Formats: sequence, structure tokens, C-alpha cells
Amino acid sequence: MTFEHYARLYLTFKEGDLKTSTFDKYKGIIEKRFLISGHFSDKSIQEIKTSDIKLWLLSIKDVSSKSKRHYLGVLKGIFDIAYFDDIIEKNPVSKIKLPKYDKPIINPFTSEQVQMILSAVENDNFHAYLQIAFFTGMRSGEIIALKKEDIDLNNRIIKVRRSRSRFGESTPKTRGSIRDVPILDVLHPFISELYEKHDHEYLFKTQYDQPYRDTNVFVNKYWIPLLSDLGLSYRRPYTTRHTYATNMLYKQLCTPVELAQLLGHTSTEMVYNVYVAYLEQNLKQFDRSISIYG
Repeated sequence: MTFEHYARLYLTFKEGDLKTSTFDKYKGIIEKRFLISGHFSDKSIQEIKTSDIKLWLLSIKDVSSKSKRHYLGVLKGIFDIAYFDDIIEKNPVSKIKLPKYDKPIINPFTSEQVQMILSAVENDNFHAYLQIAFFTGMRSGEIIALKKEDIDLNNRIIKVRRSRSRFGESTPKTRGSIRDVPILDVLHPFISELYEKHDHEYLFKTQYDQPYRDTNVFVNKYWIPLLSDLGLSYRRPYTTRHTYATNMLYKQLCTPVELAQLLGHTSTEMVYNVYVAYLEQNLKQFDRSISIYG
């Protein structure tokens, strides 16, 4: 039985269990890394050894260790099906040590840069989008998926219940991503103005009275030119989330546990691994005039 047979079978089993975006990612991994590349597709699945997989893993130079871990996860799932079918006696991926995970390197904006960006934005929709992004830390897909029913102006709460992308609308990234986010005083007037601006069910709508499919139009038409005009190095719009998180911690506006809840993480692991670690390594703004025991 060929490897390709079980790779296709794996996709068949996963298609109904995964979000469309996640399934598309898995499909891309299998086709690009396993089938089109020809590493395993023409082999009998019984012939593929642990050493073959290690050599394949060493040959990959164009992705991070995090992506390689994803590849091995998919590969293990393929071999598991063959193992459960009694085609192979053991899973050759099981003996492979996962590549060391490299912590994401973040480069948040400074408070001055945030003010520069918000002051320079001219498009109303993008300005409101950035206000929400910088003052809630919400993901881009969560922001454009907001409906008016998700906005509680009286109690000043944003209910995060869905996300949008080029794959359509779905539930947020994880179970913990379904959450309530407080509307800060500084954000309240922008949310209120956007809420009253039109009668569409979505908070953000295009000129064609449709919800945004994704944020590509914001990125290409406004974000990239804006950073260039301000003389700021390019950073993904996702950096607004990093900026919110690091400032909330640095200014002691919340605890790591509270921040994890605000960001929609199911645990504090990401907060400590990324944001706390960043603050510990970045001592440029440390107040060296303090008196510890005075």
C-alpha cells in the first residue's frame, strides 16, 4: 500500500473534523511537502523508515522549526492510520525528536508610534479597526467578524464569538478565544460612532454593503503605505496585538492570567513565553533612578 493512499485517506478523515482554514493548511502540507515533492508519494508505506524521515526533515531549509513540528504531526497522523490498519508494525515518526521550538520574536510599537499611526490614518473604517486592534488586542479576523449584536455599549463589552477569513466565517481560533473584552473609555466613542454609522448587521462593512472577507484591503491600501509614510519599519497588522499585550503588562494594567483571558488564550503559556520574555529582555526603558531600599 502506498504512502499516497494513506495521505489521501488522512485528508478524507480530517475534512469533516477541521475548520476549513485548518484543513486547507493540512492539505497544503501533504501536497507540497509529501506528494508533489516526491519524497514519500511513490513509496510503499511499509518501506519508509525513521531514518528516511530524519533525512527528509534535514533537507527542509525554508521554514521554521514550528512549521517542521506541524509537518511531523501530520506525518504521524498518516502513519497512525496505516498502523491501525495493521499495515505497519510501528509508527516511524514516534521515534523522532521534535525540533526545538523557537520563541516568536516580536517587535511591538512604542506608545509614541501608536499615537503617530492613529493620528495619521485617514480612512474611517481602517481608523476604527486600528482603534479596536490597539485597545483590545483582538485578532484581525475577530474584529471584522464583529456584529452589532456583539457590542454592548451600556456595559461596555465586546463579545468575541466568531472570526472571518478568506475561508469564510467560523468560530474563533480556540475555545478560549470565545470571550468578552472590555471597551476602554478611550475606545468607547469610536465604537459608538461606528455602531451608529449604518444599519448593517456587521460593525464593519464594505462599500458594497458586505462584511469584509479578510483584511487584505486594509493591509495593501492603507497599512503598508501608512508605515512607509511615517518612516516605520514594516510590521504585520498582528503587531497591534503584541503592542497591546506588552503595554498591558509593562504598565501593570493586568496580570499575566488576566492578559491570557483578554487575548483568548486557554493558558498563560503564550503570555510568559512571548510577552513576559520580551519584557525581561528589553530593559531600555528600565528606570535606573529607582531606590530599592530607600
